[in-house]
Amino acid sequence: MLPEEIEKIKERVKEILTPILKEKGLELVDMEFVRDQRGWTLRIFMDYPTGGVTINDCEWVSDRLGTILDIEDFIPVSYILEISSPGLDRPLKTKRDFERNISKTVKISTFEPQENQKNFKGEILEVGKDFVKIFDVSRNDEVDIKFDNIKKAKLDLDSLFDVPQPKRKNKKKSK
Repeated sequence: MLPEEIEKIKERVKEILTPILKEKGLELVDMEFVRDQRGWTLRIFMDYPTGGVTINDCEWVSDRLGTILDIEDFIPVSYILEISSPGLDRPLKTKRDFERNISKTVKISTFEPQENQKNFKGEILEVGKDFVKIFDVSRNDEVDIKFDNIKKAKLDLDSLFDVPQPKRKNKKKSK
């Protein structure tokens, strides 16, 4: 299947899916239509604006979307429909994703280097019209990264679960 055919299918699925998600207060995080060892898979990643998708939410969306896809039958190959939460390490793709995560630590990869650097890690300080400002730990300074230069961005899970380790007590050596 050609890339433009895949994009057409994804656009049509999105048209069908949007009102279904809206009815439940959910939003589309990402969608993939890919071929792997099992064959074709249509993956839908969804979430509530505040997080917390349940298995029941996934079943509800799967039932509604699956029924409409079966009736319209516009996907010319057999496929598996997967509906799920994006998980904790969900990609940050939209301005809104970054706004929701202000003060959290993110990892960002860019298409083009900024001051000889393509990988950044730091706390989100501000989200502007076309950029995100982070406090980059490697530079120990603020950096503005334009949205159109972001190749990949996600929360740094290590920082979410950063629990201070107890200090070890020095054991006295016996003589």
